[in-house]
Amino acid sequence: MKRDLPFILAAFLAAFFLATGGFMLAADMLSAPDPSDGRPQAFEVARGESFRQVAAKLEAEGFIRNAAAFRLLGEVRGAGRKIKAGFYSLSRTLAAADVLTVLTASGGDQVRVTIPEGWELRQIAAGLARKGVAGADEFLAAATDPAPYQSRFAWLALLPAGATLEGFLFPDTYMVAAGMPVRSLIEMMLARFEQVAWAEIKDRAEPLPPFESVVLASIVEREAARAQERPLIAGIYLNRLRLGMKLGADPTVEYALGRRQDAEHNLTYADIAIESPYNTYKHKGLPPGPIANPGLASLRAVLRPERTEYLYFVARGDGSHEFSRSYREQIAAQRRFQRHR
Repeated sequence: MKRDLPFILAAFLAAFFLATGGFMLAADMLSAPDPSDGRPQAFEVARGESFRQVAAKLEAEGFIRNAAAFRLLGEVRGAGRKIKAGFYSLSRTLAAADVLTVLTASGGDQVRVTIPEGWELRQIAAGLARKGVAGADEFLAAATDPAPYQSRFAWLALLPAGATLEGFLFPDTYMVAAGMPVRSLIEMMLARFEQVAWAEIKDRAEPLPPFESVVLASIVEREAARAQERPLIAGIYLNRLRLGMKLGADPTVEYALGRRQDAEHNLTYADIAIESPYNTYKHKGLPPGPIANPGLASLRAVLRPERTEYLYFVARGDGSHEFSRSYREQIAAQRRFQRHR
């Protein structure tokens, strides 16, 4: 017991200094990591993470200088029980005490935001606006150019010139701290894409490279209403690409038109004649970019498509599709289900 006394006394003195604002011994460890980097960035506290794990992650991501000093500060303030799971906006200009304040003060004031699979950027923008989380126009402007996010997400450099972040804002439910900047909102969605989707496609060259995989997955996401049909529809589109056929995908025309068809408003022949690089009835190959933000199931359908002899399909109107091997069969199916009028 006597042997442990110096360590107990040292811990008590350190806690005393921290509690009374005397940061003489820990000033450097608790100071801002980079006073010149004021960019707001998203930081996630995952559900079930301990305060020790949060501190370690903060240090690893460069938001604090020393995890042990941060934990001690948190213990003195009783912060461990006040931090809740969710996304927070942090910058490297914040001292450790300020980081702790953000994580504890914002914990009870969060908004649940759900991004459904297959939503386009404009739908995400409208959804965020309805929640009062971000202005629609501000969000769309921030999601147009991937360049500002490349320093954190190096894989964005693989996107072709002119690409937006369409397709790379991962559909999920997010707990967002009130007042989070738009850029941080986008970063949290990119971080989820990196964690969940990029991990699966980054090293793939077949059947398609990563960017093209996301493009096709976005089409599959919008086309397949039934999960079990996704690998088959992906296989059909890949067959068409391999044979040099036009994809003839309705969702790409809907994207070009800026509206979706429904039971009462099918696409017309005039619609599928629209001049747009996204109109896969007029142009061979994939469109220039994703047409929506696909979920993991659609990405996996593209990575592991069903091998099939089918080349065509048409919606039956109940969420399922009729599949055909020949153009003659397809024409007959279209007549039965009145796909285009």
